[in-house]
Formats: sequence, structure tokens, C-alpha cells
Amino acid sequence: MTAGQQTITIRSTTPTVTDWATTYFGPSWKTSPAPHTSIGHGPLVTALDGDHRAPATIAHTHHAVFAREPIGYTRHPDHTITAHTLTSPVLAFHYTPDNQHLQISSQEGPGPQATAARPGRPTPLATATTRFARELMRARLIKDGWVLLHASAAVLPGGHAVLALGDSGAGKTTTALTLAAAGAALLANDCCFARPNPTGSLDLLPWPAAATVGLGLLHALHLTDSARGHLQAGEPPHPTQDQRVTDALTTGRTSAVRSASGREMKAHIWPEQLTRWFGLPLATTGVTAGILLPHIVTTTSAPARMNDDRSTHITGDVFVTSSKERYPDLFGLTDGHHTGTPRARDEVLRNLNRLPRRAVDLTHDQAANTRLLTTLAPALATVQPTEQ
Repeated sequence: MTAGQQTITIRSTTPTVTDWATTYFGPSWKTSPAPHTSIGHGPLVTALDGDHRAPATIAHTHHAVFAREPIGYTRHPDHTITAHTLTSPVLAFHYTPDNQHLQISSQEGPGPQATAARPGRPTPLATATTRFARELMRARLIKDGWVLLHASAAVLPGGHAVLALGDSGAGKTTTALTLAAAGAALLANDCCFARPNPTGSLDLLPWPAAATVGLGLLHALHLTDSARGHLQAGEPPHPTQDQRVTDALTTGRTSAVRSASGREMKAHIWPEQLTRWFGLPLATTGVTAGILLPHIVTTTSAPARMNDDRSTHITGDVFVTSSKERYPDLFGLTDGHHTGTPRARDEVLRNLNRLPRRAVDLTHDQAANTRLLTTLAPALATVQPTEQ
């Protein structure tokens, strides 16, 4: 797979691994079969199913939680790193930094119970392979000057990209999905890579990940019926989606599902489902022409509008931080710069504050949100960046 001129090769004799990697990464990054005699350029991930029996009782020196999975790992004097998951089925890892080779092995063979229990859902080995291949790609992109933003993004029909920035719950997903439903191509739901280009703007790349979407927004965008149809036809939900959300989608419920603490629980949608289920086009690259800073206003009488009273100055909060990370750098891939080097972050922040940007108040009136965003986003693309 290739993103931003960086390449990662995934090699496995288990079709469930390579098929899932193609399905997962294909909508965002370029994927293509590699010749059997070649492993391509850049890092290599080898996935072995049932071929390797590393002892599960190793006492590792470090422990972490990676994507909700407890993992023990050890950094050895020869700089190699070994690890294994602490739940069943056990997955063993061996990373050799000298040749950037990560081997992932499953202790549970590819029998019917392991691979066919939930048709359409990736096996643990396939899921681990995509997650760690993505981490290797992240490391390559960061070393090439990219940073990871907490942002959504949509590419307008004319080719210009609009970023939506803000804290969790500000309305980034609403902004991007509204524009995508109105004819733009969705580049990012929650995170994307950015790097300054010679024109003074920012190049963008997707960060492949499941989109989390509230039931109310799905309903407002007229996407609920499609999700219900696919689930009722037997497609499995995302493995981290709460069963109460799945039940609501299957029965057509459109009101918010909340946990005991009051937190809204959302639908988890894989990238390829955004197109296959909902018909939303996806973008693989973009050049930022403007920035929207949304805020969801819950007052029923408030209109969707531009809000010039809110500051549009962008701070370092826009970068993904360790507190927002579910993927600790177990193998030392990024030398501690998990979201981008300090120099790269400074350059991106400077460019963000040069680009035209507007604060907008969005409401639960989706028709009004659509009118505002589809008018404002193209207008931003005609404004020239400011000098700073």
C-alpha cells in the first residue's frame, strides 16, 4: 500500500489477512498486489496464521494497551522488540528495526472456528496486521514531514479541500459528512495528515479509521435505512460498536443511545462502508483551501450561521495528542514524535493560521446546516491566504 509516496508491504499466505488489508486501506491509500518474488520498498509486515508457536508465558518488561488490547513487550539489547497479546487468541510480534520487518503470528490456526464464525468480520490476525501496518505508515509519513491533525476534511467538486477543526463534539463530523452528502468527497472524519506545500497551503492525506457517527446525524443525512438494511441482511457490525447501537440501527431507532454516564454512543462505520452502504465518495488526497471552525448549538431556536464573535485563531490543540491516542508506539517507530516533529507542527500551525477560516454555528436543523455549509465552503476557496 502507498500513501504520500511511502510504501508498506503486507505479506501473508492467509487470504483473510490480505483481503481485509485491501478492503480496509483501499478507499484511503493505494493498494495493489505485489509480485511473489518481490516485497517492494519500505517496511514489511509478515502475517503468519498458526505457523508460529511463541510461548504465551513470557514475562515481558513493559505493558501497554493498544486499541483496547493489553500487550506485553520487551526491547532487547540487539534493538529487536518482541511482544504478545495478553488475551486469547494470542498474537505474537517480532520487530527488527534494522530492516523494518514486523512479523505477526497467530497461535490459533485458520480453522473454521477462527475464520468462519462471523463472515465479513476480520479475524484478530487480520485486524492486528492492518493496525500495525498503519502505524508503520504513520512513522514513514512523519519522518517525511507530515503531522496528524484532529480534523475532518472534505474535497469540494472543484478540487479544493476544506478542513473542519475543533474539540470532540464541536461538529467536525457533521461538517464533513454534510458536505460529502451534498457532493463533496470525504477525506477525513476525525483525523488526517497534513504537510505544508510550496504554495503556502497544506497537502492532506487520509488516516484510515472507522467513522463514529451519532444516530441522529445518520437519520438527518437519510442514511439510517441503508445501515438497517445491511445489518438486517446479515452483515456484522464493527467489533467495537456497542450492542445497543447495533440494536437501534437494526430496528430503525434514530434517537441518541447513551451510556449510564450519559455519554452518547455512536455507530462505527468502516471506510469502505461509507461508500458501499451510503454512497459517499471518498478522497485520497487534498489541498486545503479554507478552514471551518464549527460549534453545535443545542438551542432549538438558534439559526445555523457564521459567528464572527468566536475567535478563529488556531492553536496547538489541533494536533492529535497522547491523551487522545489509542495506539502507543510499542516498537519505537516514530522516535517519540507520534503526531509529527516539533518543526513540522510549527510549520503546519503557521500555515493553518494563514488560510481563510470562518467560525460557524450549526444546529439540529440539518437542512439549514447544509445550506450554510454548501454556500460557505466554496466561498472560502476563493479567498487568498494571508501573510504572517
